[in-house]
Amino acid sequence: MMMEKPQEEQQQVVVAAAARVVHSQVRRIKQEEDEKVKVHETYQHQVSEMRLVLRDIDRQRSRSPLGRVARPAISIGGDS
Repeated sequence: MMMEKPQEEQQQVVVAAAARVVHSQVRRIKQEEDEKVKVHETYQHQVSEMRLVLRDIDRQRSRSPLGRVARPAISIGGDS
């Protein structure tokens, strides 16, 4: 019975060591997945910034062609 404990412990150590070993292809796949997630997050961040910029531009722009912010005001009357 006393010999069984060291063998069980050795088996547990071997199993634990085997669980830590990761094949290089598995490591590469996980790294690629992490990179894809980072790229996707960056893209989403850029899209949200672009939406904010476009929303700001739309707010500045009037629906009337006479009321655009970029154009100078049209004077009516004898101020010419």
